[in-house]
Amino acid sequence: MSQLLHGPLSRTDLINKTHFPRSTVHASVRRLLEQHDIEEYSLATSTGGRRAALLRISPLHDIADVVELGSHHARVGIAKLTGKILATADLPLSIDDGPEAIITLLHHAWKKLHQDNPTLPRATIIGVAVPGPVDTHGTIVGAARMPGWNKTNFPQLLEKATGLPTVVENDARAGAIGEWTKRGETTESSIYVKVGSGIGASWIADGIVFRGHQGFGGELTHTRIQSPNPTICSCGNTGCLETVASGAALLRHLAQIDSPITTVNELIEATQNGDVTAAPLVRNAGGYIGEALSGLVNFLNPQHIIIGGSFSQTRTLIAGIRSELYQRCLPMSTANLTVDTAISGKDAPLIGMAILARQTKTTPNHS
Repeated sequence: MSQLLHGPLSRTDLINKTHFPRSTVHASVRRLLEQHDIEEYSLATSTGGRRAALLRISPLHDIADVVELGSHHARVGIAKLTGKILATADLPLSIDDGPEAIITLLHHAWKKLHQDNPTLPRATIIGVAVPGPVDTHGTIVGAARMPGWNKTNFPQLLEKATGLPTVVENDARAGAIGEWTKRGETTESSIYVKVGSGIGASWIADGIVFRGHQGFGGELTHTRIQSPNPTICSCGNTGCLETVASGAALLRHLAQIDSPITTVNELIEATQNGDVTAAPLVRNAGGYIGEALSGLVNFLNPQHIIIGGSFSQTRTLIAGIRSELYQRCLPMSTANLTVDTAISGKDAPLIGMAILARQTKTTPNHS
């Protein structure tokens, strides 16, 4: 089937080119399809009659360079387009440095990761998860936590710098896809909430992630909740979830009371150790997140609430979310609802970007 290396062909094309018996070609095609070495698809347009089913080399064995960008860190990886993560590395950064500086940083990071893993093939596509809203064209729009990035078409910039096709997605949406992939068919529907320096969310059902009309679905962070002394949010409103439950908000509160805790990691460690200041603060944050989610749980009736991001390991936060949901939601909506940590951990957005890279490559325009 080496003929497929030169482009998609139909079964009839293969018979004519190889001169093998029809039965041999069909048996070989069936075996290669079962092994996911090749895949079958139909042309989007046809000249009439039945659309020809074409065969091509499956991109499942291709490699993607993937990354999750945060405000102060990046997790870079090399992944198969099945979602299997082959290598990862964490590096500090400042998202405030802007797109060009981040592209240079990522280029060097992926280069080093490949040097450290010389047996892995070179990537054929790039996937980037970002901590801000992304429209249907991959443009970053209104990202309060990414100053200087508004209206940036990051796929276009990365493609120009690397020569590789690039897909960009919101980090929570990428995490939802990654977690659904990890859980497989056991998950019917879930709301994935990423809790770190900021808060993001995404709704996924039967493997289909909800993006909304323009791509901005899942903006849980700007849901207004009841809190004492509402704080002005970056969006201009007051009382947004971001202002009371995000890692950045908790650290601002700790700074006001002269706490020695100054980073998200320190806050998480203190919470896990039962610190009398940190633990109640994080539990209250969980309560606020539960309040923001309660209407969605009643409306969507999800199977799971999945918590990802750096705070996902703090049972205190999850306990606060669970308690508020059970208090606010209809009993029938929470009867079989699970609220738990993402099983894919911090790799969820990387897995999700690998899957999105595969979906990009398997469209005819990216063959």
